[in-house]
Amino acid sequence: MAERLDISTSYLKKIVQHLAVAKIVRTVPGRDGGIVLTRDPHEITLLDVFDAIEGHQPFVKNTGLVNKVFGLKRKQAFVATYGLKDFKDQQPVANVMAVFHQAEAQYRRQLATLTIGAVLPMDGTQALQLDWTKWLTR
Repeated sequence: MAERLDISTSYLKKIVQHLAVAKIVRTVPGRDGGIVLTRDPHEITLLDVFDAIEGHQPFVKNTGLVNKVFGLKRKQAFVATYGLKDFKDQQPVANVMAVFHQAEAQYRRQLATLTIGAVLPMDGTQALQLDWTKWLTR
């Protein structure tokens, strides 16, 4: 699979492990083993997969870069240097963070609307079951 996906085997193992912990896939040992879904593909959303691999951490975190760039730890000196009267240092950062959080919420809502089953190649009404060994040795 790693070869077909053009990724390292260690990265593939890491991804499969995340998916297994989230009970999206399970591994079947042995000669005829492999990786199989644990549920109907129409019950597994892209959000389930995304969360399993990426986690639930926010996409964007306030790193304090604005404070560092403008030296806002020394706000009084900054205000005095530039002769500012009504300086609002944190509102622009809060506005930007709010936009990113809204975008992330919308992204997650969209991922939740699409299932793996909706994106699988179909053979009539049945999702194709891929035998990667056959596929790779062609």
